[in-house]
Amino acid sequence: MILRRLATSIRKQDWFAVVIETLIVVMGVYLGIQLGNWNAERAERVAGRALVERLYEELTISLEYEADCIEGMEANLERVRSVYEMLRTKQLGEGGEAEFRNKFVGFGSWADICIIRSTLDQLQGGQIVLLDDQTLQDQILQFANFLDGNETSVANLGSATMSALQVIFAEVDYAWDEGERRLVTSFDEAAANETLVRQLETVTFMFATIVRYHNMFDEELHDMHAVLAEYLGEDLEAET
Repeated sequence: MILRRLATSIRKQDWFAVVIETLIVVMGVYLGIQLGNWNAERAERVAGRALVERLYEELTISLEYEADCIEGMEANLERVRSVYEMLRTKQLGEGGEAEFRNKFVGFGSWADICIIRSTLDQLQGGQIVLLDDQTLQDQILQFANFLDGNETSVANLGSATMSALQVIFAEVDYAWDEGERRLVTSFDEAAANETLVRQLETVTFMFATIVRYHNMFDEELHDMHAVLAEYLGEDLEAET
């Protein structure tokens, strides 16, 4: 309709009407573009907040996962360190040889950093731009980089730990009683085995270092969780 009136005004050489109607067309196009931009920006803000909410939920669960991982790793470290000290000093603990055997067969493996990182991977992959807060973007990316570094370090230490454990298990003899593994090698034999003692020292150090990495990450995880809670307006005290 407006274009038809504009064409009529041009034919009639009604230049005032031409200017007014042209301005109306231009303003209509401009407002249409602006409305589209506003809608796009609003959609991005909604999508960005949804990502932050999902990340917060995943980190909330990850706090529990990582706490369990640390507890398990610390218990495993205590077993390995206790056996190593017994063999190093050639002195059994209060529980005698039974305690030594139980702790030895109870050696567990190392644990990766325990975190749900699907949304974090999305943000690292480029969707971080959907967040409307540059400071929050930087904090999330710094957290992700810290996580990547810790995961790599723990994986490398874990690989070295498994190699040492393989040597340890090859230095002793086991038997199976009703489906349960039993250490056959005596305490005196184990204490006299220099290779075994040396590898236990290595595993003790590796486990202790892995636990330190877990604890360092746990601190960063709590900090990042608190940052997201503040951004989303969550009440941490009510949750705890």
